[in-house]
Amino acid sequence: MLQQGLCRPSKSSWASPLHLVAKKNGDWRPCGDYRKLNDITEPDRYPIPFLQDCVQFLHSAIIFSTIDLVRAYQQIPVKEDIPKTAIITPFGLFEFPVMTFGLRNAAQTFQRFIDEVVRGLDCCYAYLDDIIVASRDPEEHRKHLRQVFHRLQQFGINVGKCVFGAPEVVFLGHHISSEGLAPSPQKVQTIQDFSLPITVKDLRRFLGMVNFYNRFLSNAARNQILLQEAIAGSSCKSKERQQNTDRLDRKYENCLQATQG
Repeated sequence: MLQQGLCRPSKSSWASPLHLVAKKNGDWRPCGDYRKLNDITEPDRYPIPFLQDCVQFLHSAIIFSTIDLVRAYQQIPVKEDIPKTAIITPFGLFEFPVMTFGLRNAAQTFQRFIDEVVRGLDCCYAYLDDIIVASRDPEEHRKHLRQVFHRLQQFGINVGKCVFGAPEVVFLGHHISSEGLAPSPQKVQTIQDFSLPITVKDLRRFLGMVNFYNRFLSNAARNQILLQEAIAGSSCKSKERQQNTDRLDRKYENCLQATQG
């Protein structure tokens, strides 16, 4: 990171703990634990889009490409607040001259940036550093890709994570095709294979996965009401929790069956 200019030694009076985030490929992403800094940071209210907003953009499209940017956040320079990004490491204090992960408003800053980059291109939809391009035929798709690449030519593209000219793609955990938006079969299978929750933490994980696809589930709120009440009342006495066990098991099964439908 030093050689790439992504960080540098610091003499800052600010310092945050080092935090390592595991990547899907097994590598680690170093960033700061900026919770204390974020507490005193004024929030940026720039909106982050919802995936559902792209439904009308997908209308009549039959061919798709997904594009992933290389080190997207780190392509945004930091100006006068560089010393505030300093983190403590076993090798000393280091700061970031570019936007790093964990900072409050990082997502909003990048979304504002990428919206400006692709502004006016009706063929693509950008969610942070993930971009999808949709077209009605292969020739139109080639034209659209050229337009998008022209806008992105000064930014690196992670070719290994891109998909070009496919009849169906997975984008932000959803399956997208000419038929529209649907849950990813792999993620649905993960929900169906989830073990019966034993602890409140397990139940929160299960509900988090299910609610990711809430819009595809009929009567989702009604099926989950007892499960949500169990989380809200997780500090109640053991005897009271035991009395609700059978009802919770039944509601869990109803919720799981809804995902299969």
